[in-house]
Amino acid sequence: MKGHWKHLLLGLALLGGAGPAATAQAEEPQRVSSRLTLLALDGDVDTTDFSTGLHLGLSVRSPELVPGLRAEAELSLFVAASAQGGLSLRDNASFVRLSWQPESWAEGSGLALTVLPLSSTRLHLGYEFPATWGRFLYTFRANASGSSGVPGVELRLTRPWGYAFAAAKSGLDTNALSLEAERLAMGLAGAGVDVLPQLRLEAAGALAGHGQIPGFAAVGVEGHSRTLGMSGRLLYHQGVPIGPSVDFTLYQQDPAVYETLFAPEAYPGGLAAHVSLEGTHLAQDLVAPGNSTPGQTDAVGSTALALQGRLKVDRLRIHALALYRTAAFLVSEVPGFPAFRALASDSVQADTSLTAGMDYHLPALGLTPGFLMRAVWPAAFQSGGALEGGGLTPGLTVVLRGPTSVSILPEGRGRRPLLLAKATARWDLGTRAAALGEVFYARDPNRTTFQEGPEGVAGPVFEPASSVGFSLLLQARF
Repeated sequence: MKGHWKHLLLGLALLGGAGPAATAQAEEPQRVSSRLTLLALDGDVDTTDFSTGLHLGLSVRSPELVPGLRAEAELSLFVAASAQGGLSLRDNASFVRLSWQPESWAEGSGLALTVLPLSSTRLHLGYEFPATWGRFLYTFRANASGSSGVPGVELRLTRPWGYAFAAAKSGLDTNALSLEAERLAMGLAGAGVDVLPQLRLEAAGALAGHGQIPGFAAVGVEGHSRTLGMSGRLLYHQGVPIGPSVDFTLYQQDPAVYETLFAPEAYPGGLAAHVSLEGTHLAQDLVAPGNSTPGQTDAVGSTALALQGRLKVDRLRIHALALYRTAAFLVSEVPGFPAFRALASDSVQADTSLTAGMDYHLPALGLTPGFLMRAVWPAAFQSGGALEGGGLTPGLTVVLRGPTSVSILPEGRGRRPLLLAKATARWDLGTRAAALGEVFYARDPNRTTFQEGPEGVAGPVFEPASSVGFSLLLQARF
């Protein structure tokens, strides 16, 4: 079976453009490499949440095409069972890259042009995944309109002092006023400078257009929405790199998760540290609650802050993350909730979470068991002004679970913290295979569903708060 997959993946590389050069250089390490990851996920063993999937990663690197110029391609695909019983195939931000290093430049320096032809979730504002913005911009509307995707491009300069980049992504949508197709775009630019050997300062900005606001178009008035964003980070690092904790449920929407979580971890002994503080602020043109003036928008601000620390002492790793995101930030990629409308600022509570964990590497077994805990105070707002026209009884608490997902609490009940305890493990089976696993207990007192009451009126009722789930990932590398 192993040989079958190896021949299949090498064949895909040739079809994808690796050509005779890749075949001729097959003896060189990492010229063609592939990763096959099997997933089994279950958010609650007492329900029907169980799902399986497969991730296929294929990396192809060319020899030197001309002095200093090389090409590489990354094919990243996710395969899962569809709701209709078949298979769904989804691109996971595959890319093609041209890298050029002038002869006089230091090793590791260069200029790189990266093209993401299908989806561009690798391009974003911000740094650590939970606090980033723009990864899924245009994706919600592209899926609804059946468009072909959200392609992107990035140009990056890397030098001994740091880096600089410029990037853009684009999606197609229908203009609600003219009913014609229009292209929406987001531009990004940023840089990072090593002010000290162990201290890096980074900053970036973004400008994105969201197109015509449908509510204005319905009355024949033109009005567009856009987002202006700024982000910055201060990063301190000492010693060898420290990888992320085995926390797949936190990082699973990051397209690089299948590489970062399985990346080899070095344990040379001694002390290493990684501490970062980052913040992102957005200003979006949205329709304010109660606004009845067609064409008038307000600049609505939203913020995300993240403080992350990683510490390695010999074979012990300690991870901690404090995350703060305003409710407006959680829905900013739509943008707004409902779309193009702002939440009422006087009734909104931000999303705040604290995570702490540790793991220990056992080299004789290749095993790294760990444990972590998380407390989350979810974003919430009051129905009525914050969700104008939503048909809800005014004063109900609405808990935001994501950009388009909510839980509505019964009358008189407010949000409560979600608690999570998780046991994790990483098992390295030589250099060709590895396994990651997590088993978690969650207590979420904000889970609700709608049921019909004694008077025939449907209303929210609480579901069981406790749940047990797991994630299992098996990766083979060829």
